[in-house]
Amino acid sequence: MNTNLLKIVFLTIVGLGIITYVTAPEQPKKVENATKNLTLDSLPEYAKVVGKKDTVSKNDIFRSDMQNLVFVVNHDSIAVMKDLKKYAKFDESINPVLVANISAAPWFIKKWVINSKMEELNQNSGMIMVYDEDGMFKHLLNITNDTKTHFVVFSATSDGIINKVYEGDVKENALEGSMSDKEVEEFIQNLQMNLEEIK
Repeated sequence: MNTNLLKIVFLTIVGLGIITYVTAPEQPKKVENATKNLTLDSLPEYAKVVGKKDTVSKNDIFRSDMQNLVFVVNHDSIAVMKDLKKYAKFDESINPVLVANISAAPWFIKKWVINSKMEELNQNSGMIMVYDEDGMFKHLLNITNDTKTHFVVFSATSDGIINKVYEGDVKENALEGSMSDKEVEEFIQNLQMNLEEIK
């Protein structure tokens, strides 16, 4: 009886170890950006996009005929920036794109929790949200701050040059509702004014 119990425990541990090993993602490969200035050409040709089954071409994410504003967002800042189109009055020449910086999260959280949560958050945003699971965008854009409240804004001009234009933080626990709709609206409108001053 005890021998059978030990065998079951041992096989369970071995089975869990094999499942963990098989389902663990590959470590992101370090890609060196050979160009002095970062451009849209430096970014991956295809990316995972929240809500899409297949990967999407970067030409369908970043518009060559518009100014692309790329918002690299973390957990709390995702909850705020998802309302960019709702509260910001961007003119038609601007294409806002969200990049979810979640590569530092544990693999099992990314696999079972984050993707569905981001689909829920981005459902009515009207924006493309890139799912940076392997950290490729984070690496190429040289994002070093993984704080959940942090966000960085990049501008990609019509000629493809990418420049960092803004960096900031939202209120802690925004994902859990620490910011009211009014606070989110004021935050986004202030951010838009700051971005317009930089331009």
